[in-house]
Amino acid sequence: MQPKIPKPAGPSMKLRTFFSAFFLMLIALAGMNLIIGFYLGKADDKREESRRRLNEITSLSEDLVISSQWATRFARAYVATKDPKKLDMYNELDDILEGKLARPENYGLEYWDLVSAGFIPPPDAKKTGKGPLEDQFLKLDITVEEFNQLKKAKALYVKVSTTERIAMHAVRGEFDDGTGAFAKKSKPDMAMAERLLYGNSYSEENGKLSKAVFDFNRMIRNRYKAVLEDEELHTAELVGMNTYLALGLFSIVIASVFYLQLRFVKRTSRLVAAVQSISNGDLATKTNITGQDEIGQIAGAIEAMASNLSAAFVSLEDKVKISEMTAAELNNERVRSEKLLHNILPATIAQRLQGGEEVIAEVYPEVTVFFSDIVGFTDLSAQLGPHETVNLLNAIFEKFDELVEAHGVEKIKTIGDSYMVVGGVPNRDPLHCQHVAEFALDAMSFIQEFPAHSPFPIEMRMGIHTGTVAAGVLGKKKFSYDLWGDVVNVASRFESTSLANKIHVSEAVKVRLNDDFVFLDAGTVELKGKGSAASFYLLGRKKEFPAVIEFKKH
Repeated sequence: MQPKIPKPAGPSMKLRTFFSAFFLMLIALAGMNLIIGFYLGKADDKREESRRRLNEITSLSEDLVISSQWATRFARAYVATKDPKKLDMYNELDDILEGKLARPENYGLEYWDLVSAGFIPPPDAKKTGKGPLEDQFLKLDITVEEFNQLKKAKALYVKVSTTERIAMHAVRGEFDDGTGAFAKKSKPDMAMAERLLYGNSYSEENGKLSKAVFDFNRMIRNRYKAVLEDEELHTAELVGMNTYLALGLFSIVIASVFYLQLRFVKRTSRLVAAVQSISNGDLATKTNITGQDEIGQIAGAIEAMASNLSAAFVSLEDKVKISEMTAAELNNERVRSEKLLHNILPATIAQRLQGGEEVIAEVYPEVTVFFSDIVGFTDLSAQLGPHETVNLLNAIFEKFDELVEAHGVEKIKTIGDSYMVVGGVPNRDPLHCQHVAEFALDAMSFIQEFPAHSPFPIEMRMGIHTGTVAAGVLGKKKFSYDLWGDVVNVASRFESTSLANKIHVSEAVKVRLNDDFVFLDAGTVELKGKGSAASFYLLGRKKEFPAVIEFKKH
């Protein structure tokens, strides 16, 4: 008997078995993809929660700085004026920090300016706050070390606040009887109040408070930086795993196509062509294969896959467009922010902040400070109304801004109708006094001509003094460049004691300008808190003096 010739061996795996394994792998990969997608969503939520907590903590810590700075202003204003509104705002400020009053919406450094100017109402006394500052921080899960640093800052704030309250009671003749009740009555002591609020010890304690808040914020930022970095790393790992799953899914599809091509050449030729077309990017390709067998099922699955990919690409294109729009908006916002920063701060100071400096403070031994305000502005604004008052100030201050740029001096700020200028800051200038004097003369000329364009007479007082100041940037989110020093107060006093439409200057200014400018002796003037001092009126430049209108003292 002859042996039987064996038949050629066919594929060892049946089509049904192949597809069973194939779809099981697809399901497994898709399930893993869903799981990773779920954890990606969780990671995003956790990251957003960390950012929210960071923002809440830093916002609360900034309340200490806001309270400290405005408490100083209100205390000094109350000592100087005894205005009960200043004391009320001081107490409201303290109640907000302690959580007795609700924190107003959009509470920030500018809030009390708006309240003082009457643009917004004061805090609602009927709304209770969220409790003490420490309790609010504890709800945000700060560490023991951070809480200790916060307690240190709060203790410094209490110490500074105690000094302020002693000073405010002193001007009313109320002194501590040993129990902290200020029940001891005596003669008001203005000198004591001013010594407490303007002394070196008070300034040092305020500085320590700012430093303590700064250290607290730095600790918070460093901790959350590490937390956010860990969460970003975890997200990146999940994205990487998702990418590998997508690559695995794609690999399985390609392998299956080749297997089917080898096993079912005739029926799968069209299927292969369709798959090739899909792989080339034509996701609308149809296989044109019918039937309920395995190949038909494969054809249907591939067509469904192409449809899903097409939808995914459409979604991806939409997201790319949104990303491009977002990037453009971010760039526009960056440009606008830089422009705004340069409008708020001197150019050199803005560049230093953008360069990474966090604390900018310097002493300038020789500068000249100018103050001006409109005579009778309160009555004038009542006649004009708010809209016309703003238009009037804009017309005057826009011209002053042009003169500031023309004479190379620096505008520091405006407060109501008051306009403050300095020469020699932040760029040191040996001719600072001359430049400020020329600015003042041109500004006064503009004011004297201005009534021709206004239905109401406009008169202005101006004062100039020269000396040493400290200058620096305040704030972390809302910047302010300001000056400190006795020269600022004296310049303000010369302005307030000036006659209408006159430039009142100190002897120090006259000494520096005597060779080039003409002055009139104004006699001795009493400066509040400074005593008597020689004073002069700046009339004009010597080379232009023949054309100067004859000075008449009113």
